[in-house]
Amino acid sequence: MTKRENLTPYLIEVIKDKERKIKELKEEIKALSFLIKKERRDFQYFQRKIEREDEKRRLTQRGEIISSLLNILDSFEGAKINFKDEKIRKGLELIEKQFIDFLRNEGVEEIGKTGEPFNPNIHQVVSIDLTNDEKKDGKISAVLRKGYKIGELLLRPAYVKVYKKEVN
Repeated sequence: MTKRENLTPYLIEVIKDKERKIKELKEEIKALSFLIKKERRDFQYFQRKIEREDEKRRLTQRGEIISSLLNILDSFEGAKINFKDEKIRKGLELIEKQFIDFLRNEGVEEIGKTGEPFNPNIHQVVSIDLTNDEKKDGKISAVLRKGYKIGELLLRPAYVKVYKKEVN
């Protein structure tokens, strides 16, 4: 056997070994690529979660500030009713309107309207009005204090009177 013939089985074995190594490295690359994609997805999920939590925190802080301003709005409404002087009432109405416009621009929505169905998540019953009218049962008969919300965040519930069907 010549030197060359002896080399052939050795080279074949070296080539097979290199091919096995290439296959192992390709599998390792595939596994690492999968891990990188998974980590990227996890990071993006985490990033979105942090952004949602930050938005919720900002909305809650904004809601706390606006909630404290709602008492001032209530004072304007009360003062407007109690003043007999037309000029003073007009001035209070103007300030109240500016205040309401400011709240609307901040995304604040008034809740609690006469005639709408009672919703325990946003209304607080203060009193019951008995009725024989089945259509009025469970609906708001009067709003005693307006409620407000920003998006899904309830700033304060509306204080309402609710119709209740009289049992005969």
